[in-house]
Order: sequence, then structure tokens, then C-alpha cells
Amino acid sequence: MKKPYVLGFYGKSNTGKTTLIIDLIKHFKNKDFNIATVKISDKKISFDNENKDSYNHYKAGSELVVLSSKIETDFLVKHNLSIEYIIKKITNFSEFDLIFIEGANDEKIDKIRIGDIKERKNTIHTYYGDFLRLVNLIIERINMEIE
Repeated sequence: MKKPYVLGFYGKSNTGKTTLIIDLIKHFKNKDFNIATVKISDKKISFDNENKDSYNHYKAGSELVVLSSKIETDFLVKHNLSIEYIIKKITNFSEFDLIFIEGANDEKIDKIRIGDIKERKNTIHTYYGDFLRLVNLIIERINMEIE
């Protein structure tokens, strides 16, 4: 199984991280890339709440709760996981060419800085609207991973 290229994005709130990632997903999907995404938040948010059966399963002691419906399957792990562990699990689901991480802070992951924010370790580019340059950089990095 080939290893996906993992690329993180970071910036202040409302600087266009999500919009950029959506544009990149669309661009690379049109070129038949398989893409996975991870959203990391420093806020205490949850998809689950006390009014849901999945929450009651967790409260009863389930370590992993899976919600499967006619339109989607969601896996809920009720504790924080390292990005390395998350990436490992993503690659067990399917083979991906790219994994984009919004809110990336892990020092080992290549990152794109968006806007005027303190640069994080392993930042490979600062994005100021140069979409095609960013696309070409990503393609270069993917090719480096293959070699």
C-alpha cells in the first residue's frame, strides 16, 4: 500500500483555511486523487450530545461508537488521538493519495501557513492567494514521496 502525502494547513480564524482546502479537494478530485481530510480544533466541540443513543452507548462504557445510517457511517472515539494515530487509522480504511489536515500543529507534518500568523515548524509555504503555485508545490511533494 502506498503512503499518502499528508499536508497540514494553519492560520488565524477566518483567513480562508476551509475555503482553500475545499478548492484543493475539488482540484485534485478532478484529477482522480483519493483524498481524506482531518479537521483539528482547539475548541471543546463534539458531534455527539446527551440526547443521542450514541452518547448513551459511550456513557455505558463503549470505547468506540459507530453510527451507521442509510447515508453515512461515523466513528466516534470519545478521547483525543494523536495525528499520527489518526493518519494510521485513515490509511486502514482505504488507499488515499492526499490527506489534508486543517489546524495542523504536529511538527513532523508539512504545513501551509495561511496569512500573517507565527510560523510553525515544518512550514513549506505561506499562502497568499497563489493557488496554482500551491497546487504545483503539492504535486512536487507527492512526486518526492514516490521517489
